[in-house]
Amino acid sequence: MSFEYVSAVMAQGASESDGSGKIWIFVAVIVLLTLVLPNASKSTKSKGESVTYGTGTLTAEEVVAKRFQPTKFKEGYDQDEVDDFLARTVQELRRLENERLQLQKTDSFRQAVTASILSPEEVINQRFQPTKFREGYAQNEVDDFLDRIATGLRGRVSENEQLRRRLGPSQYGTSTTPS
Repeated sequence: MSFEYVSAVMAQGASESDGSGKIWIFVAVIVLLTLVLPNASKSTKSKGESVTYGTGTLTAEEVVAKRFQPTKFKEGYDQDEVDDFLARTVQELRRLENERLQLQKTDSFRQAVTASILSPEEVINQRFQPTKFREGYAQNEVDDFLDRIATGLRGRVSENEQLRRRLGPSQYGTSTTPS
């Protein structure tokens, strides 16, 4: 339903003397609110969530600071499992950051690259036990954040691989990081 159509119907209804014009105005306001309000609710941010969600490089500190909405009477994810998985994520992000810093110091970086702790594929395939009638984490929030983690890890791994290619194999040893 287009704005022009609603305007035309409102104008026709407003010219009638039986009061139906007020009804059409009310209907038009409701239609406009249903078009505007869903978009407004998407732009608000929840506690601990960045306005630039999904953009930029994900940091270990962002993962540490992330808080999920707890659930009680609807299905959620087991909090201990999610927290343990996020702890592994923090370890991997810190390992990748350290690796990047070492690669940037090409003259002092002669050791082999350490094996990854967590791959983006493991993040995508991660499943948690659902909870019912006990506290858990909101599933949609956790799933959305896992997508962001997978994207962040892919970006970090790719960045480090590009640094390795620029340095050549003699500078850093053999890579054990999955590509």
